[in-house]
Amino acid sequence: MEMQQVRVGRASQVAVPPANAAPLEISQEMRQQLARDAPSRIRAGCAASAEELQMQVEAKEKVIQEQKRMLMQQKKQHETTQRRFEEMLTMFKTAGDAAAVKECEEKLANEKMLLLPCKPRKMEIIRL
Repeated sequence: MEMQQVRVGRASQVAVPPANAAPLEISQEMRQQLARDAPSRIRAGCAASAEELQMQVEAKEKVIQEQKRMLMQQKKQHETTQRRFEEMLTMFKTAGDAAAVKECEEKLANEKMLLLPCKPRKMEIIRL
């Protein structure tokens, strides 16, 4: 079976305008609503008095203080929990060490039983 070479021409390109090239079409009702609402939004944002701004700043400071207090409380709680965990860990370690010592003593007692029989062996003298 022989391979054939095939020439492929260039792909046809179609000119596509960018997505934002078309004008934005908004209904008449939407235009009226935007014309009515947009100026009120701008005025509402800029018309805040110094007293209102001061109240907002104080409210945010209160929130910050509350969050700092909660953070300190969480840190203290974490430290006590960590300390309790470390105490439990050392307790388990010492208990584990005591258990290991007891286990070693039992093994040693078993080895003594195997090495030293209950009845003493009689020594026999053999002449060569």
